[in-house]
Amino acid sequence: MAWGAHRLARTGGLAREERSGRRLFGGYGTPLARPIREGLFGDFKQPANTSILLWQGRLLATCEAGKQYEIGRGDLSTLGETSLEDTLVGPFSAHPHAVPSRRAIYGYGVGHRRGRSQVDCYVLPASGLPQRLATFALDGIRLIHDFAATERHLVFVVAPQYLSVVDMLVFGRAPVPSAKWRAGRGTEIVVVPIDAPPLVRRFRVDAFYLEHVVNAFDDGDAIVVDYIHYADADGLEHVVGGLARGQVAAPLRSEVRRARIDPEREALKSEVLLSKAVELPRVSPRVESRPYRHAYSVQFASDISGASKGPFGPLVKHDLESGRTETYDPGAACQLGEGVFVPRDASGAEDDGWVLTMVYDAAADRSRLDVLDARHIGDGPVAACHFDRPVPFGFHGVFASQ
Repeated sequence: MAWGAHRLARTGGLAREERSGRRLFGGYGTPLARPIREGLFGDFKQPANTSILLWQGRLLATCEAGKQYEIGRGDLSTLGETSLEDTLVGPFSAHPHAVPSRRAIYGYGVGHRRGRSQVDCYVLPASGLPQRLATFALDGIRLIHDFAATERHLVFVVAPQYLSVVDMLVFGRAPVPSAKWRAGRGTEIVVVPIDAPPLVRRFRVDAFYLEHVVNAFDDGDAIVVDYIHYADADGLEHVVGGLARGQVAAPLRSEVRRARIDPEREALKSEVLLSKAVELPRVSPRVESRPYRHAYSVQFASDISGASKGPFGPLVKHDLESGRTETYDPGAACQLGEGVFVPRDASGAEDDGWVLTMVYDAAADRSRLDVLDARHIGDGPVAACHFDRPVPFGFHGVFASQ
């Protein structure tokens, strides 16, 4: 039997709040505690609570609210905030993407100033120093949670969601709930060629919202981006916005779609790949930025009001070639987290490996890490790592062998 451990990132903002004995910051769905200092002077908290980045042997805790925090690989201690050798000019996103053929990881950050947003694109090579690759501006105060990286392009899907400074500073609304959906402005597609970053292509299409990318790849002159699709931001926010309070307002309204983007013709066509309310998609690292067949995601309850186990449903394996799905559901008392793929070796088949998922068992009030055979997740775990207490759910994770 294996046992696990977990540790909270000790960020500067958390330390300040502990010293003061009160909340000093707002965030995502929490109203600003000191609107002027946070909203106008940038005195905000970077919670480092969204994902983990492994780069050149370093372990970095990420959230798009700021720079990364470096974490000790041996004891998970918080070593401090890093600007990656003074490369970062502002925040760094929680969703960098690896492009194995280039031996590099690509990421970005969105900063805000004087009612506008600036997107900075970065490359983190397997060896050598990181670099800022490109910069482009957006109107209004915008959020971009994820993007796509192929072997030749970086693709940003910028939904018409605009944060309202007035609502945050005057009316005390939380940042994301303050946002206005401006469907008439459309969703902007921004394509950055990796080998020619100044030649950015930008165009608008009918409005939709992208939260997470499944995978992306080049197909001739076109770019294929598979993603979790929402007709508008409320399709996600009515679930996510209430999770921390245990008050989910509506079922998740998502589906998996494939967008085929033609930058030269400034066109996007999409088709539905999976009509299930899923989120937190992952693929094998063997196929990142390349054509692929299998994806793993978490299915959310279709009827929240009648769901006794909460919104996090079974883990779903989706075979894009056949259209078939397979699920792993550990029972009515359990909720699942994101499935992280661990390849068995470097040369195996795409689904030859394991899928790791955190499970909270409400009946036992404990958490565990289930290890599934990625080829047959419906057969249940081949191993498990048990905790003697509940572990709060995170969003995203990685696997690292010590």
